[in-house]
Amino acid sequence: MARVLIVDDSAFARKSLIEIIQGLGHKIVAEAANGAQAFVEYVKHKPDIVTMDMTMEGISGAETISKIIAGYPDARIIVISAIEERQVILDSLERGARHFIIKPITVSKVAQVVGHVLNQNFDYPKHLEMVRRLKGTTGTEERLKTIGDVHWPPYQIFRDDKMVQVAIYPTLSPVSCQSLLIEVQEYLEEEARLLLNFGPTASLKPEALAALDQLVQTIENKGGTVRAISYDLNFTESLAEQGYAYLANVVRLFSR
Repeated sequence: MARVLIVDDSAFARKSLIEIIQGLGHKIVAEAANGAQAFVEYVKHKPDIVTMDMTMEGISGAETISKIIAGYPDARIIVISAIEERQVILDSLERGARHFIIKPITVSKVAQVVGHVLNQNFDYPKHLEMVRRLKGTTGTEERLKTIGDVHWPPYQIFRDDKMVQVAIYPTLSPVSCQSLLIEVQEYLEEEARLLLNFGPTASLKPEALAALDQLVQTIENKGGTVRAISYDLNFTESLAEQGYAYLANVVRLFSR
């Protein structure tokens, strides 16, 4: 019996998949309607299998896969997608998903794929080579582009006994930022302590910065503490000029 997390923004799709998976003798430990919630539920339950819909609003299924795999490389993720989304499927497999189920979903498809993933001896380098042959991208230049630009999650959250730390990457979009705000709320309590690490980021969109500025204000108004660090002088100095007063007040410049 496998412990399964279902991720889909359609309540009807989740219900249908839950009925099939339970009928196969597996246990549903959680379900999620978006990528941010999916990551929180994964961290909480550490399921044996995740079924991941690719067409969710907010943080995409692809971004969610990257985010989970970045922190939990042994995660067994099965992509749920349509046949016409071949490139989406290949991209998801390249990010670390183990297998896929093509819609429409049937009992036989789910049974076959879940059984295969549970019993496979997963070799990521061989898996990656196979996916890239299918994509026709096996050169070094494409590998570097994939690792550097495409597969890095927009943010990562780390928590210890003292504070919640958020690493912000240049891939953070306004939509991803909204997911970040939802996810952060799951970790923060009264008198929260939050550290934002912008690293070398210097090209965040104004909408994303505005959302982060609002987050800082909200936490401080509730008696919490926010600190932020950046390694980019221009980025640090531009925050006040652009009107992000709360962010500008908490960011400190660090040299490498």
